[in-house]
Parts: sequence; structure tokens; C-alpha cells
Amino acid sequence: MKKPDKDKLYNNGVFCILPWMSAYINTDSTTWSCCINKEMQDDGEVKFDTLPANWKKNVSIMENSMEELINNDYFKKLRLDMLNGVKNKNCTDCHSLEESTGHSYRQDFNQNYDEYFDKVLETNEDGSIDNFETIYLDFRFSNLCNFKCRSCRPEWSSTWAKEASTNQNHPYQDWDGYIPRHNLTEEEFIDKFRNTLKTVKRIYFAGGEPLAAKEHYWILNYLIENNNTDLIVEYNTNLSMLKNNKLKLSVIDYWKKFSSVVIRVSLDGSGKRAEYIRSGTDWKLIEENFRYVKENLPNINLGISTVFQLTNALHIPDFYEDWIDKGLLDEEGLHNTFLISLTGPEQLSSHILPKNIKFLVREKWNRFMDRNLKEEHSNFKRYITNCLDYMDSHDLYEQRKRDFEKFTWYLDKIRNENFSEIFPELKDYYEC
Repeated sequence: MKKPDKDKLYNNGVFCILPWMSAYINTDSTTWSCCINKEMQDDGEVKFDTLPANWKKNVSIMENSMEELINNDYFKKLRLDMLNGVKNKNCTDCHSLEESTGHSYRQDFNQNYDEYFDKVLETNEDGSIDNFETIYLDFRFSNLCNFKCRSCRPEWSSTWAKEASTNQNHPYQDWDGYIPRHNLTEEEFIDKFRNTLKTVKRIYFAGGEPLAAKEHYWILNYLIENNNTDLIVEYNTNLSMLKNNKLKLSVIDYWKKFSSVVIRVSLDGSGKRAEYIRSGTDWKLIEENFRYVKENLPNINLGISTVFQLTNALHIPDFYEDWIDKGLLDEEGLHNTFLISLTGPEQLSSHILPKNIKFLVREKWNRFMDRNLKEEHSNFKRYITNCLDYMDSHDLYEQRKRDFEKFTWYLDKIRNENFSEIFPELKDYYEC
């Protein structure tokens, strides 16, 4: 294969370093290049035309080795498309974000993992790579989760799945209930990832809720026992389970043994708004856990991960400012806070806000940036700007508000919640 030109690849609008050094393992054990793989998100249906009919078996980490998976038809075509400047349909989310905001995840990954570009030079003619090394591992063990966040789905939350399967006319009543479970022992499970864990430099745990998963502790045990604690251990967590009572384990005891732990807590608001958007939240407990980690674990980089959506767009600045005033969100925390636009489910998108509310949202965020962000917070400013630009990129209030109303009305009914009481500033715009 002709030696790829680095500058041309970085500027071709499609290249992403991840397929050469990363693997994403979904809650159903299927393995992809990243977590926003669009084909994987379409109600669990894979449309990639070169995969065999029994695709779940062929792309499952429980049925194949990592070495087999990273050189399957999916990965090979993805690499070749990127090298040839072809938009692969699996990468729809990044392409859409770039069209609406000018920036996407692939650009961030290219910047953050530029040192591994030489791996691209090892690509074979068919798109395979010999002696692939997993540098970044994104691991979702199962859909086991104690929350049922409105922006989530049954595939990623067992609590969501239980609700969907026990209520007629549920928004996700068409979900097929398929979440494969493995019956591996701890030793058998680790055997599948032993080679991967030898090369990984950054491992990202999400879910489901990673702190609920026994496999998460199996991996940490292995890393500790093999003196591999210098890598970066990263989380997206609801932070409700510092102590896993079922497993009789405290994650604090594990985190203390790693040199670098990055934690982004999934928080989309505060108080009653937080408890509404992320059902299962005990706001007092989350705030206490956050403060404990911040004050007692100096090896942890602690921040927030927020999903910018219809319900919270206007109030996230209030939440952030409250925590800044309380000392919970300091300079380091702001650097480690991540704000992303919700792209699905579409019925919760900020695109469905009315124009006058969008105007107020932008005004409020501009005031927040002026008061709280400095020059060194350029990344965070970019997150905010991207979300605002995404919000304004489509006006779907009249077209899609009924979808939001139906979705919200039904969940309110079965959860005994009330959108209008929690978000009175929006009640005149939606009939929920």
C-alpha cells in the first residue's frame, strides 16, 4: 500500500485515528471502533452490508478474540474508506456534527492520539493491521444500571429495560430485549483481554453503570495484581455507588492504587431537575459523593459530563455556577467538564426548543462564559459554542414538538412525574 500522507489525511474530512489503535465494546459484547458508531445505534440494527447475516456472533467479543475482531470486514473497510477520503456511513454522527458546528469527536481524537499515527503506516492492502495494539479501550460491560435517564435506552440501562418490558405502549416497546450475557468466570473473562490489557494506555469505563458491574472490578484487580497501575483509568458514571453493596466492594479502595483516574459524573442539572432527567438520582447523595471524592482522592481528576438537551439547555449554567460557588467545580473541574449535544433520542433534541427560548439559552450561556471562564478554558468554551450552534442549526419546534410531548407525557404517567412542575418556564410551549 502507498504510504499515507499525514497532512492530507488530517485534512480529508473523514480520517480518524481510532480504527488503528482503539476498540469499543458495547453492552451487547459487539465490538466497534467507537461509541458513536451510527450503525450500532439504529435500534441495535447493523446495516453494514459486508457483515454476514449472523453478525452478532461475528462481531461479538464473547465469540471471537480481539485479534480477530480488529481485522474483520467492518474494521478493514472503515480504515480503507478513511485512507481514501470516503465518508463511511458508520461515522454519520461526526460528519453531522462537523456540518452543524464545525467540530467533532474524530478531530479531538486525532489531536489527542497523534503520537500513534505511525500505526496508520502499517496498514495492509486489504485494510488489516498486523500486530494490532489496543491503546485506547472503551468498555461497556452490560446494560446493568440503577438509573433510567430520559436520554438513555433499554440497551444501556437494565432499569429502562425492565420498565419497557412491563408497561404497555412504552416508547421502547419495540425493543427486542436482546442483551447477551456471558457465563465466564473471572479467570476466563480476563483471559479474553490479557493481551489487550498489556498494551492499553487508557481504559474508559461506561455503561450501563460501570460501578455496578463485576467485570469492572475484575479488570481493576488484574491491573493491580500485575503492577499496571500507571495507565489512565477513566469513567463516565452516575457516582451513586461508591460502595457496591451487592458485591461488597468499595471502588475507593481501588482508585487509590492508580496514579491517574479521570471521572466525569453524568449530571444534567441539579436538585429536582437532576432527579427528573436522570431518574434514580438521589441529589443529596450525588452531591455528597462528589464532595467526598474531590476532598479525599488527590489522584482523581474530577469533572462533569452533561448532555445538552431540550429540558436542561436553559438551566445548566445555573447548576454549574451553583457548584462553582460551593467550591465543587473549581479550575481543574472546569477543565475536566464535558458538554455534548444530545443527538438521540431525537424527541429530546435542543432543535425542538422554540426560537425565543433558544435566544434566552444563548444569552444565558454567554453570561456564564463571561463570568466564569478564562482564556485557558478554551476547550470548554468550544463545547458550549458547539452545543449552541447545534441547537440553532435546525428549527424543529413545530415539526417535532408533538414527539416530545408524547414521549414526556407517557414517561410522566408511569413514573408519577410532572414535566410542567419541574420546568415551569417551558410549560406554555408543550402540552405534556
